[in-house]
Formats: sequence, structure tokens, C-alpha cells
Amino acid sequence: MHPTKQEMRRTMLSTLKAAAAQDPTGRRSAALRRLLAPLLCSVEPLAVAVYAALPHEVDLLPLLEEYPRHRFCFPRCGTQHRMTFHHVTSPATQLVPAALGIPAPAEDLPVVAPQDFDLVLVPGLAFTEAGARLGYGGGYYDRFLPLCTNARITAAAFAEQMLPHVPTDEHDVTIPHIIHL
Repeated sequence: MHPTKQEMRRTMLSTLKAAAAQDPTGRRSAALRRLLAPLLCSVEPLAVAVYAALPHEVDLLPLLEEYPRHRFCFPRCGTQHRMTFHHVTSPATQLVPAALGIPAPAEDLPVVAPQDFDLVLVPGLAFTEAGARLGYGGGYYDRFLPLCTNARITAAAFAEQMLPHVPTDEHDVTIPHIIHL
């Protein structure tokens, strides 16, 4: 019998926090960001949806300095488990503490429509090679991703996040591209 989503979330959070504690210099995040580089090498400016990483996730903030020609947008969680993404040029001043202590863009920053994204980088706790994703349980990305009709939907995952099975429900969105170490 497979674990429930809640059980797997607890297990994966524990696993990822332990792995992050073993990597205080962030080498794993740096390696995974290098694997993302081919997606960002476009000469044309791209609209890229990213997220402010929790300590156990891939740190994406350095991408803003490494690829300044692109428009990087961060999510702001709203009512009814919906998100808006806002263009951020200076994370140090434009990201503010929000729900669960996760930094989010200030409300007055420009909103980017889902269909305007070229690339969406999706967080998650666990993934399968087939693209099943175990998120944090709010359903925000499952509601947002179907609106991103022109974007390459991608997740960056550490090796321990890749599992043979992840419990899913009918409404869970599959991630078509997963980059992992």
C-alpha cells in the first residue's frame, strides 16, 4: 500500500531538510541551476515564473543576476487558492514576508498574465519520471499551470525527490519537464 499525500509530504520534508543541512554551501542548488542554464540561454528576453525557495528547495534567486535580460516573476498567493505572478527586479527590496514566512512580491508590482510566460519553474516535494508531482497541498500550481498555455512547464529536483510513485488525484497537473541531479 502506498503512503497518503500527507504521509509522503511529512517524509519528504524531513528528507529534504536533512539533505539541505548536509549542504550548507548550497552546492546542490548551484549544480541544479547550471542544469537550468540551457533553458535560459535565449537571446530574446523571456518571461520566467520562479519562486522564492524555502531552505530545502533549489535556490533560484541567483538566476536574476545570472540572466538579467529576462523578466523574473514571483508568486503571490491570494484568495481561493489562486496565485498572481509579479515582475521582480530587486528581490532584496521587492519580496516581503508573506504566508508561512515565504517571501512574496509586494502587491503593487506589475502582474504578468499566465499566458505571457515562456518558462514556469515549479516547486514540489517529490516527482516521478512520468511527471507526477507532490506539492505542498494548497493546489495553487494545479490551478495556475493550465492557464500557462505558452510556457514550458519545468521542475528542478534533487535526486532524493525523484520517486517511483507519488500519490495523485484527478486534479493534479503533470509536470512535462523535470531537471534533476
